Amino acid sequence: MAGMVPPVVLKASTRHTATLIFLHGLGDTGVGWAGALNTIRPPYMKVICPTAPIIPVTLNQGMPMPAWYDILDLDTSEPGKREDLDGVALASTNLEGLIDHETNEAIPRERIIIGGFSQGGALSLYTTLKAEKPLAGCLALSAYIPGNIPPVSGAKTCSTPVLQIHGEMDEVVPFSRGKQTYDILEKFMTEIKFKNYPHMGHEGTEEELQVVKSFLMDKCPEI
Repeated sequence: MAGMVPPVVLKASTRHTATLIFLHGLGDTGVGWAGALNTIRPPYMKVICPTAPIIPVTLNQGMPMPAWYDILDLDTSEPGKREDLDGVALASTNLEGLIDHETNEAIPRERIIIGGFSQGGALSLYTTLKAEKPLAGCLALSAYIPGNIPPVSGAKTCSTPVLQIHGEMDEVVPFSRGKQTYDILEKFMTEIKFKNYPHMGHEGTEEELQVVKSFLMDKCPEI
């Protein structure tokens, strides 16, 4: 999944009983969020921060950069024309492979949280929605549903808890799309919390991290 770049892995400092897989945003690497996550993770939680493969990104004139899938056009509202949905599906399959690799008798799916920022959060939401079995949780920071098309059809069919956080000053993924994503997700999720910050842009903040910390400890408590 991470191409030629190995993931950043933060090992648990006590007995390993839970795992967080966190995906970075467009053009970033696994290093980008590892430091911040290391300050808030519980000591029993392993954190995996993969790096996306380097692919040409249409939005950026075809410039190669780390991306989980191609982004085509931010100006269109037509479903399926903003993001390469075939690429999203492939990246989701790869993420499921990473989840399966982490799953064992000691660490079942119910002790694995996935999440990400921006494009990484979008991929995490997509994967959570289409997963056959629930996870401990999903973090969607400044994120969206790729194509605004959920990969499910049944109402209230996904029992994985979701925490969605979005800044009202986001200049990359507008707050309106974040709210639209929540309105879509609410139809399918049995548990979802949407938190917005009036003065936050397309970024991570300390206040946001503390909310993430509480979510990690609540959904994967010490055992």
